[in-house]
Amino acid sequence: MTRRSVTDTVLDTARHRLKLCGALALVLLCSACGDGIPKDKDDEDGGDPQPPPVAALSILAGDATIEGTMDGAGTAARFKWPQGITIDADGNLYVADTGNFVIRKITPAGVVTTVAGAAGTSDFVDGNAGNARFVNPVAVAVGRNGTIHVADNLRIRSITTAGRVSTTALIPIGSNVSGGRVATVVPGAIAVDANDNLFVTNGYGTRRISGGNTLMLEGQSVVNDLGGVSLFEPRGVAVDGNNNVFVFDLEREISRWNPNGLIGTNTLVTLAGAPNARGSSNGTGNAARFEQVVGVTVDAQGNVYAADAINNLVRRITPAGVVTTVAGTTRSMTLRTGDLPGSLADVRGVVTDGKGNLYVTSGNAVVKIRLP
Repeated sequence: MTRRSVTDTVLDTARHRLKLCGALALVLLCSACGDGIPKDKDDEDGGDPQPPPVAALSILAGDATIEGTMDGAGTAARFKWPQGITIDADGNLYVADTGNFVIRKITPAGVVTTVAGAAGTSDFVDGNAGNARFVNPVAVAVGRNGTIHVADNLRIRSITTAGRVSTTALIPIGSNVSGGRVATVVPGAIAVDANDNLFVTNGYGTRRISGGNTLMLEGQSVVNDLGGVSLFEPRGVAVDGNNNVFVFDLEREISRWNPNGLIGTNTLVTLAGAPNARGSSNGTGNAARFEQVVGVTVDAQGNVYAADAINNLVRRITPAGVVTTVAGTTRSMTLRTGDLPGSLADVRGVVTDGKGNLYVTSGNAVVKIRLP
């Protein structure tokens, strides 16, 4: 057994007392400062200062007031009268760049490329991406397998993931239809369901095209004896995850079609709007008014978002038919970014990414709306 000297014992006692004094000082310091060891203000707030929230309405690509043909990133890219817009499973957007006669792709980072067609060249030519030609691409929809469907004048075109363009359907023209009334026949919107059935609207009907067969949800397949002159007035159509179809119908209402119901006349259920009434009023059911809903999209909760042209608004219609305005100032023609509601230039198309964001073609730009 090792004996400890008196000197060692004294030193140990001194060390013990020194530790006790240090601990007591730390306790007194913590008590004086409140809850634990003092923190910087940033630490109290949960770490480094948080960046300010992103503007609710911002430009993803293009410039609302400047048209052009340029591929590129963000505001360096240029479009010419973009209309229909859709989104794939990876978050890539596809735009019918009508004035350029091409289909464009926008990545989630805002990088714009041309998928098919040649800017400035108008024709009906099937073939591989760069060799294909479009005449009047106004609407797009992407299927679950990545195929892009395009409403191009009286033709329905498709673009495979390999870039092959083909014509899959023709919209018939009735007899004795004047050239000035062809705009009534031309499809203005297109949607696709999980079974690759296409839904197409024109001035007098909403049709489902399936395996080469056409069935009418409303209106007529063909109308004869159309004279005079008419304007091109697209009517938006969209399909949700349960294959329910939502359409701005022939009576200017937002209606729903159940795929399990009968196909034919009077099979649409109205959500909002009043027959053949125009306006911008919000409200429930038939108290609401729309001008010209050129595009619709549906989120996972069953909310329908409508691109209401002329009013230049984006409207929300809940499953209960309650209509509110989420973006835009009524009949404004100028894009104003920042906090909602902001204002929008000409509104031509809308799509949701399912993550609380909408993308809208507005003027010559594609804008992102971060919903509250």
